[in-house]
Amino acid sequence: MSLPRLVELGELTEGTPLPECSLAPTIMDVAKFIGAAGFAIPIFLDPVAARDTGLEGPLIPAEYKSAFLLAYLRQLAKPQGRIVRLQSGFRRPDYHGNRFTISGQVTRVEAVEAGREVSLELWIEQATGERSVRSSALIWLPDSEA
Repeated sequence: MSLPRLVELGELTEGTPLPECSLAPTIMDVAKFIGAAGFAIPIFLDPVAARDTGLEGPLIPAEYKSAFLLAYLRQLAKPQGRIVRLQSGFRRPDYHGNRFTISGQVTRVEAVEAGREVSLELWIEQATGERSVRSSALIWLPDSEA
């Protein structure tokens, strides 16, 4: 996942929007992920099992969405920054093949020893405009990127 640099990291201020990244995971993407993660719950792969529990179809696991959020943060923090914290609330299901977008904004920038701590609000938004995941994150950026 490659993100465009919509802002220079030295210019981050409260309210700065973050670049968007759109994804549409397929059932094969999810199958590879849950196979590597070592868990196989039928509602993640089997349409019948998902519908039997009242879902529209197979779900994208929360861990899968967390992995994309972490990859997004790594892209923002590179080359020398680091992720300090990510906290997420999963509010609505996301289904295979449906496009969703990761985006966010800067909520605070604070000078700290040898760099800056940047607080972020992130979200995953479905094509309908509903936010299925809301997150807060903290990244540290070294002074050399200012």
